[in-house]
Amino acid sequence: MNQSQIEDVLNSLVYALYAQSGRQGAAENRIGNLQVFDHPDAVDHIVKSPALFRKNFSMISALGYSRFNTNDENWAIRREITQDAYLAAARPTQQNAVSEIYTTRLLQSDATLPGIQKALFSASLTIFYRAFGLVGDIEQTLTLIDRVREVLRRLQYFSWVAPTISERDGAVYDARHVVADFAAQLAAEPGAAAEMARFAEKAKAVRGFSPVEEFVMNVFAGVETTVATVLWVIDRLGANEKVQQRIQDEIDTGKPDTPYTDCIVNETMRYLPPIPFLVREVGAETSLDGRQLRAGQLILLSVVGVHQHPAFWVASKSFDASRKEFIEDTYDRRAFIPFLTGPRMCGGARLGRLEVREAVRAIVRQFTFNRADDVIRFDYGLALRPAAGSSVAVARR
Repeated sequence: MNQSQIEDVLNSLVYALYAQSGRQGAAENRIGNLQVFDHPDAVDHIVKSPALFRKNFSMISALGYSRFNTNDENWAIRREITQDAYLAAARPTQQNAVSEIYTTRLLQSDATLPGIQKALFSASLTIFYRAFGLVGDIEQTLTLIDRVREVLRRLQYFSWVAPTISERDGAVYDARHVVADFAAQLAAEPGAAAEMARFAEKAKAVRGFSPVEEFVMNVFAGVETTVATVLWVIDRLGANEKVQQRIQDEIDTGKPDTPYTDCIVNETMRYLPPIPFLVREVGAETSLDGRQLRAGQLILLSVVGVHQHPAFWVASKSFDASRKEFIEDTYDRRAFIPFLTGPRMCGGARLGRLEVREAVRAIVRQFTFNRADDVIRFDYGLALRPAAGSSVAVARR
């Protein structure tokens, strides 16, 4: 097992979802032994029935437990720990502060794609820490996030490809060490002890609760998906200079309403969802979409398939920066779930949308982008991101 092998397996899984999307009339989609559900009606039913279709993260839980990989009352308690902070950070009164953070970080960055990416991570981390009343060591956290990403990639790979005992032990060892290093960083952070104590107090009914594990998974999930989405918007702007100019002109007016900017953000999340699929465990024998499901069976929900279902989208497999359904607000909400829907919808959805919108505005004010081709290349490791070494060229305006 090596890094290239891991990337190939995980990327092939997502490519398979894109290949299967829009296959109307297929009696049953499968990837390996997993049945795939991609019709918006079926997926909507599944995500709105968390007692019957439960989260299952297999080896990813080696990084610990959080609101992202627990169920029932355990999940509900964990959700309440962070939810108020996310909602407060996403209030309209916070828009100027979020905009200023992204603008400042990007002004300080190199006019290169790696420089912009680092600035985006720095800004998103700053906003995350502020939401919890903390001022984090951004450089150290960036290093830890890189480590979390690689550990998660390995753990997810081993959820699909059975590891040897030594591979499993090594992955678990690395997972526990990155969490321990995160704990050490937080211990040196003024105010972190009180915030972790608040986490623990709210979760006193949860046996074995670790506030650091909760914090680590929240910071990684929130920051990784936000930055991935903005990087995809940059990729799409670079592929179409006319669209880029229209977005630049719209933002340069300074008007609060930016329908074309909002459209390309939505279309980016539709076509390149940061979380391209989900896995659920069936809690009891049931039938859905004409298929019999048994208790304990794992199923895969294709967000890619939902977002490209031809019964819900015109030219569903094409990227359309001026998509009529978004401009006219006529799309079916069941067919657009970048933050999921129902009771397990992403708790940071409002903050994520605010950050992406302000980040894109700040980027377009400062940079122009160009790429030689329009071939989409990605790397998947819990979040879908543009592949390293993208051909996007950057110039400062």
